[in-house]
Amino acid sequence: MGIAEHIVVKSNAEAALEFLRGKDTEGRLPKPDLILLDIAMPQMDGFMFLDEYAKLSKEITNNQQIVVFILSDFLDEDDLEKSKKYKPIGVVEQIKKPMNKEGIINLMQVYFD
Repeated sequence: MGIAEHIVVKSNAEAALEFLRGKDTEGRLPKPDLILLDIAMPQMDGFMFLDEYAKLSKEITNNQQIVVFILSDFLDEDDLEKSKKYKPIGVVEQIKKPMNKEGIINLMQVYFD
């Protein structure tokens, strides 16, 4: 779709946190523009990831917020309400899967154009 220069995929929350804590060869922490976060993951769910991410987000972002989209097959009222507490660390959208091309492009225009 031509909306990203580089995409990093991690299969679970711990691997994603490890990636975010890691430094490149020049000693810089990775700073993605966008995190697509599934709520239902093995071992550590998306909300547990967000709790851990909140602890290190200022170090990673250098106070520049990374946009976080929460994805889920089931977006119930409890999850929608719970996700609101994570707005200060960048959670801006809650998206029901599956996402389609038009939806992704629209969100990218809203948050990155």
